[in-house]
Amino acid sequence: MRKILFILCGMLLFLSCHDKSVYKEPDTDVELLKPYKDLEVIVPEGYASIVKLYGDTLAICPYTTTISIPNLASVSRASFPDAITIENVRNENNFYKGELRTWQVVAFEDSRNGDYDYNDLIIHVKWIIQKDSYTVSVQPIALGSTKTIKLGFEKMEGNINNPNEVIVAEDCRGKLFGGKEGFINTYGEKDLSNMNKFKYTENLKKQSDDLRCAVNWFIEVDGGVRLYAITNNKKCLDQNGIPYGLIFTSIHDVFKYCNKNGDKCGLDWVLYPQERVSIRDVYDFDEYIKTGDISIFRTPKNGYFDAIGDGEPLKEGLLYCPNSLYNIE
Repeated sequence: MRKILFILCGMLLFLSCHDKSVYKEPDTDVELLKPYKDLEVIVPEGYASIVKLYGDTLAICPYTTTISIPNLASVSRASFPDAITIENVRNENNFYKGELRTWQVVAFEDSRNGDYDYNDLIIHVKWIIQKDSYTVSVQPIALGSTKTIKLGFEKMEGNINNPNEVIVAEDCRGKLFGGKEGFINTYGEKDLSNMNKFKYTENLKKQSDDLRCAVNWFIEVDGGVRLYAITNNKKCLDQNGIPYGLIFTSIHDVFKYCNKNGDKCGLDWVLYPQERVSIRDVYDFDEYIKTGDISIFRTPKNGYFDAIGDGEPLKEGLLYCPNSLYNIE
């Protein structure tokens, strides 16, 4: 009898431990959260196609190709019923060259069990994508982590099962933030030393002649734990379906201005929470996860400031936005 009880207890213990180790794929639809979708642009012979987003040039296509456009399917834009427009113009003497320009805000959590304030690492990224090359420029915005953070991205062209990996910084604090100690632009005084400065710019060769921003951003922490921002697969989500990293582009349909001098910032400008404040406190984040509607990041919940001019918070310590630290050109 003791032997039977011992075997039964052992089986129950094994099943209990086994159940805890089983990974349950979250239900979140990552397609809704991806910052871009593909658009095939058919270009008539002898012409170039000018692709505009809210009236501002996004891409120039002198040949038929596939480009990346912001994923706006879930967003209602009353002021721009046709967010994407295409105009065909004569391409005399091959005047027009293929190019796509886009900005990204990339915001990471530094743990699989994070507080989801998404300010452990925030960067702004400018992409210039041409027929045979990428130019990527990284502007550091905020660092709300004491960990050593490695930053990189995968170029998802050619064989997507064997992507070309690019490391931006082995140590973000040292390379992007000049080795400054403590939290940077997430709590306390604002540090404007990185204003309008790229700390990383590289020109990289392409394998295909499309004009797609096909990259997966990631960080590595804690001795090699890799955390992806929103990608094509669900490894970028925790078991509750919440992303480890967010990528924003073209939140607004008109330009925002980041100070009282009227400096233009960009369509992707987003206000982020300060230390130990969940993004759910500031925005309807659960609705975003369900729908992919990035327009919820245009306006914080009632009582949270919009950071225009001096940008003093109405609720102390709940939202942080360092003025003039955005993609000013």
